[in-house]
Amino acid sequence: MENPCKIMCFGDSLTRDYVPLFEKKFKEKLPEINAKIINKGIGGETSRDGLKRLDQILKEKPNIVIIGFGMNDKHNKQQKISLKEFHQNLIKMINRFENAKIRALILNLHPLYEKDKKTIEFNKIIKRVTIETRIRLIDIYNYWTEEFGNPKKGLRSGCHVNQLGNEIYCKALLQTVPRRNMIILWAYNGISCECNYHCPYCQYELQKGHYFSGTINKWHKGFKKSFGNQHLVFYFGHGEPMIGKKFFDVVDMIGKEPNWEMRIISNLSGNLKRLVSARVTKEGRLNINGSFHPTMISAEKFLEKLLFLRKHNIEVPAVYTLWPPFFKRFEKDFETFNKYNFLIHVRRFRGNYKNKWYPSAYTEKERQFIARYTDDATIKYMLHEEPTTGKVSYTGMTFIFVDNKGNIGYCDDVRITKYHSFGNILKGKINLLTKPTKFKPENVSDGTVDGVANILELNYRELENNHILSFARQGGVCQTDKGMFYKNMNTDFNDSKVRAEYNFMPRNLKDLYYILKLSDDKIKKIKHIYNYKYAYRYPKIKHKIKNLLKQCPMAYKIYKTIKK
Repeated sequence: MENPCKIMCFGDSLTRDYVPLFEKKFKEKLPEINAKIINKGIGGETSRDGLKRLDQILKEKPNIVIIGFGMNDKHNKQQKISLKEFHQNLIKMINRFENAKIRALILNLHPLYEKDKKTIEFNKIIKRVTIETRIRLIDIYNYWTEEFGNPKKGLRSGCHVNQLGNEIYCKALLQTVPRRNMIILWAYNGISCECNYHCPYCQYELQKGHYFSGTINKWHKGFKKSFGNQHLVFYFGHGEPMIGKKFFDVVDMIGKEPNWEMRIISNLSGNLKRLVSARVTKEGRLNINGSFHPTMISAEKFLEKLLFLRKHNIEVPAVYTLWPPFFKRFEKDFETFNKYNFLIHVRRFRGNYKNKWYPSAYTEKERQFIARYTDDATIKYMLHEEPTTGKVSYTGMTFIFVDNKGNIGYCDDVRITKYHSFGNILKGKINLLTKPTKFKPENVSDGTVDGVANILELNYRELENNHILSFARQGGVCQTDKGMFYKNMNTDFNDSKVRAEYNFMPRNLKDLYYILKLSDDKIKKIKHIYNYKYAYRYPKIKHKIKNLLKQCPMAYKIYKTIKK
């Protein structure tokens, strides 16, 4: 998010009352953000009164404004504010803030009792306003009804909230305000599209063809209509993005919007000289991850490309997929890049090799080897294929997948189906989630950097600038004055407690004991252990796990419940 930043909380007494707790919790949760939070909540005010204060608010030049009006509009019998006027007042406020390049967010209203029809009416207006202006909604109503069976549980008198109610306000604010970016994984050239490399471990069997549809102008208008002035981060990674026929047209489109950024994962075989001369690059809005493929290019030649981009102020980590045959050469390649202080982002191989399915088929020795060169979250969630299903995630709220037809889906692993669709960019119809929500698609392990960082339990900050560098840094891998620092290089992955913390599978009863001891959801954890992907493919291992579970009474009781 913006740093430093001035956050203006602009509204009525509900605003006035939540700000002290919000300020305290914000500083506890985000101590690295130099934020000044200003309380501009005045009791009894309506949106009409708020309009009269606009000039005063604008003079203070906030970076972020949180708008909170409506409760008094709903109840003030003297002013008699209609739904139509309420709508117009909010639009006028937002337009002024947007014109001043201030990021505006808006709170809807909490219910006062079950089936609070008047609140629902006003919230429909607020929702309509967010659709028309494309600013982000802080969905207090949704948080409130999810938390309280009886809405009055969060109230102290009338419409005013108690401590529990203010906690809900702060929860909603802290899960929305710091998330400035809308990240769009855009398969602009199609999904299984053109790639000039033919790697034996590639998960796409048919990397051929260019499938861009529509016109650049139509896409530009579609993104603007769908997201207004929000801060968009376009991410490209299907096929080889840089060789798509429309790639540099897309680069120019993004360059025209000062509030848009670009991320690419590329084998760096495209026209780098042209790319570094683009507006989006010169203005520091381009980030690149270099995908190193040892079967197609030498480490020395790839290093030259990394150094060229560094010369043009683009710091590029090298992404290295540990396909089983690469273990023999990895340390030599690692030293080549590490000598120049480039981060090596190691990824597990996903696919079939010699009739074994990876990453499930990695040996214990191979897993520990990979773990030493990776950050915490890569080990916990990617290496061990930790299921995303059921975890509360920002995916679908601040991260989406868009295909070459404009359809919007969850992520690259869960694209667009009739069950998982958030609309269409080119048709101007989008309906994204308004709060972090349990990941619904079944049997999915979204093992991407963004997908993992979106998981709420991980408690990662929003990924800024180069998302791999940001992700690695939060997990203990970063650049220092003395070179690259890899936190887990000397971690003892034979220690049962450490193994449980990093989601390693159990080898013995002691490992299983710590897994259950550290797990909040023991049933889910046992289910994952028993149903772990390699168990289906290797009967001997499945039998071993079953016997291990039998030796632990608590685990076996859970196991029998699952089987029933």
